[in-house]
Amino acid sequence: MMKHAWIIGLWMGAGLFGASASEIQTRQELALEQSEIVFTGQQMGVPTQGRFQKFDVDAAIDPTAIETSRARIAIDMDSVALPARDFTTEIKRPRWFDTANFPETVFESTQFRALGEDRYEMTGTLTLKGVSREIAVPLTLATEGEDLLAEGQFELKRLDFNVGDGIWADTDTVANEVQIRFKLRLQPQP
Repeated sequence: MMKHAWIIGLWMGAGLFGASASEIQTRQELALEQSEIVFTGQQMGVPTQGRFQKFDVDAAIDPTAIETSRARIAIDMDSVALPARDFTTEIKRPRWFDTANFPETVFESTQFRALGEDRYEMTGTLTLKGVSREIAVPLTLATEGEDLLAEGQFELKRLDFNVGDGIWADTDTVANEVQIRFKLRLQPQP
């Protein structure tokens, strides 16, 4: 049960999107069924993957005016799902995500910048388990019809957000690094 607690650190990536420019008039809504936020952590060197099943995005992202783009991503932490039911139960406990006291993780962007060739960087504040830290998230943006597809991958350190304490703070048992991968399909709001 506790062996796979490292997966808790993975969820931290889920909260990665948020933005703060407010001059774009075209807003987008999330197509949840075509989107995903996945995290991977390691316990005793063995990778485990989890995902969040419920999250919402409030965004106005325009690749042609990236500097005025904004995004806010809110993740329902209780929607976390791991490969086994007992792992899912464990990761919701106080030493990991503490979903009873911290039901939501939020990322709010403060800046978007172009890196060239459809690559961008989104900087913002991630608030997870009551801890707020600035993070930089690399992503690609692509249009598919009227939809915008935002995809990326980055790494978080679970201990920066107090995820996994006591014996689980030992990074030889549960790795501190958690890989976050996301794919968000954003559609124009009607």
